[in-house]
Amino acid sequence: MTRPETREHNEPTPAPFPPDRPDPHGKPPGRGHFMTRQAMPKMKPHTAQLACALLLACSCACAAAPGPPPAPASWGDQPTRLSTTVLWSDDMESGTNGWTHRDHGWGIEPHFHTDSYMAFDGGHSWWCGSFEFDADGGYGNGWDDRLELPPVDVSGASYPVLTFAHYFHSEPQRDATVIQAMRGGVLDDLNAGFTGFIPGGDWIDLGTYGYVLDDLDNPLEIRFRFTSDGTNSDEDGGFDSVGGGYMVDNIRVFDFYGGEVFFLDDSENGGLCNPNVQDLAGDHWHIVERPCAATSGTRVWWCGDDADTSHVPGRLDNWLISPPVDIGQLDPGTPCTLRYMLHGEVPTVDNDYWTVYASTDHGVTWYQLGAWWGDAGACSGWSQAGIDGLPLTHLLPGTSFRALFRFLTTEDGCGPGIAGGAGITLDDVSLVAGVSAVEPTSWGRIKAVYRR
Repeated sequence: MTRPETREHNEPTPAPFPPDRPDPHGKPPGRGHFMTRQAMPKMKPHTAQLACALLLACSCACAAAPGPPPAPASWGDQPTRLSTTVLWSDDMESGTNGWTHRDHGWGIEPHFHTDSYMAFDGGHSWWCGSFEFDADGGYGNGWDDRLELPPVDVSGASYPVLTFAHYFHSEPQRDATVIQAMRGGVLDDLNAGFTGFIPGGDWIDLGTYGYVLDDLDNPLEIRFRFTSDGTNSDEDGGFDSVGGGYMVDNIRVFDFYGGEVFFLDDSENGGLCNPNVQDLAGDHWHIVERPCAATSGTRVWWCGDDADTSHVPGRLDNWLISPPVDIGQLDPGTPCTLRYMLHGEVPTVDNDYWTVYASTDHGVTWYQLGAWWGDAGACSGWSQAGIDGLPLTHLLPGTSFRALFRFLTTEDGCGPGIAGGAGITLDDVSLVAGVSAVEPTSWGRIKAVYRR
């Protein structure tokens, strides 16, 4: 059993946004070979500083990939509660009790579209981006977009090649575009991911050079896939791109030696490729009887799969939202804290994680309070962030408080969880006033501070 890497993150100030979509699949090295030549609404930032302590080892059976911005969760015992005014609490023993939950994948529209903005040849290009966040164009958190070529029959080609012109600007090593194609009935990455920016800030035209396709399934099934993780984009101001995340034009499949062109999309007249988003995974939040993972009584909310309790389901973007609580009586500056008991079995570093938001206007605007991953192991392991409480004072005054617990996973999910309850379990949620969230001082033997 290995301990997860502990790193100190100096993240930008979080900002409010209506949370969008799951975070991306990791960015493994590609196996294709490349022939080269020279070549949501405006937001108001706020600050939420979380302190974490790493108490328990974590193991993961998932493929290694660069770790996501969410911090490794810290685990602790139940604290001794100080005297507070409890505005609302729920121990889950009464069932759903006003909570709502859903798969947020419903209704998501693809971000790939043809646009004249910064177009390659002065006409139109495919762009996975938006003017939603700033005037120079950019992208948001948690995007997972695909631009799919129609099936391309390359029968008779002696040396089929994929070529194109492209431009990209995204958070380095975190947000990237991967070219994927079917090989032996399985999607395979042809590159390690276009990430960061192109030196000089201009397009690159591959011309007659590109990706060799001779060992792929025929007809060819190819797609460009842009993915962004949970933080640092134009949406929250953590990464300011110009025309991000990805643009592509003149997508061509041809025979390098014979010259025959099997497919060409110049992005004009709406283009020939098909924008798409990932398939829905379903809503996995539900009340279960689990005395081991309950801090009071026997009932808890759990986001996991009853059919396989050892693995985190893939392709999740599952929301659990608390009932509204009237906070109109709280003056600006009143100490106010969200507390909860959360047991996580999310043993991965490839963008399977949970995140917590708060709203003080009945869910019109959501503020991200933090994001975490980790495996608590035994049922008695609880997220230190929930024990200490997440501060809400900076969000006051308000009218109606709601909390959102959001669980996101990659396509393959992750597991197995150490205690056999893979996913996240939630119990004993409360909204308290009169005492601020505190930094842990007595639960941690090893301590790392994360700024969120």
